[in-house]
Amino acid sequence: MTQQQSAMRFAGGVLAATGILFALAALPALHPAAHVFLQVAYWPLHDVPPELAVPTPLLLGISGGLTVGLGAMQWALGTYVASISADSAAKVARCTAWTWFVTDSTASVLVGAPMNVVLNLSFLALILLSCKPRPEARLVSA
Repeated sequence: MTQQQSAMRFAGGVLAATGILFALAALPALHPAAHVFLQVAYWPLHDVPPELAVPTPLLLGISGGLTVGLGAMQWALGTYVASISADSAAKVARCTAWTWFVTDSTASVLVGAPMNVVLNLSFLALILLSCKPRPEARLVSA
């Protein structure tokens, strides 16, 4: 394994662990841990109430950033990796899509927002359908 591969795998592990912690923080028993994060995130501008009142703008910013990152990764896989190994690009995209879908949807159900699972299906379908093998188009010479 090259240093680049190791670094990319380490970064992926850190990101995945962070995502799992965010998802688990939706559970009331882990609100104190989420509260610590929110205190740090809002320091020094705001205090966070002791009860976990979810600050919607922050969560929208975080989830928006993660969604942009997921989209950029999908774009990069299609741009840089698929031309070298379509199978590898598809495997990465499928692994990422299913991991995101299961984690996001499970957390949504646990916090009482099961309709989000239905909404998540559109992104899941978008990613998975983009991974389907396609016959190569023939270039027509004039």
